[in-house]
Amino acid sequence: MTKKKGYLILGLLLFCAGCGGTGGERFIHPEFDFSFIEKVGVVPFENLSGEQGAGARATRYLVNSLLASESFTVAEPGEVANALSKVGVIRTAELTRDQITQVGRELGVQGLFLGSVSESASVRSGSNNVSVVTVVLRLVETETGETVWSVTQSEDSQGFWSSLLGTSQASRGEVTRKCLDKCLGTLLD
Repeated sequence: MTKKKGYLILGLLLFCAGCGGTGGERFIHPEFDFSFIEKVGVVPFENLSGEQGAGARATRYLVNSLLASESFTVAEPGEVANALSKVGVIRTAELTRDQITQVGRELGVQGLFLGSVSESASVRSGSNNVSVVTVVLRLVETETGETVWSVTQSEDSQGFWSSLLGTSQASRGEVTRKCLDKCLGTLLD
């Protein structure tokens, strides 16, 4: 193989590696038996991004993805909101272990998903606008309030072919859904 061909292949590999999402950090409790968790609740996502509604969108997508996976029974979002208000939770990011166990008892769930959207934006990449979403998601066991799984995942709308050909990009909602599916893939696969 010539040097020129080698550089071309290396350049293509680096280009392809830069497309799409980035694998995030992941934690799985080494001693926890996940078969213990049959029913879960999804606490409304905290929105740390500048985009209004990003947290609510992520919450809805996660509930739907969990239902579609059929891995858990999922508490209704209204029941979760009611349980949180009974416990006196104002900011979901600041739940204490006691509040987590109280909400768990109130809902009859063994786990609570807590998350935040830390980035949801449109950034310029060449001549295209690219949607970028970063989610931090964790599963907390409600008997002790301990985190048993956590992941940070980033995704963008720029795929290989769309960036190469300048075709249409995925919407921010589609990128959020893809990001959450990758998050859940680290737990359910």
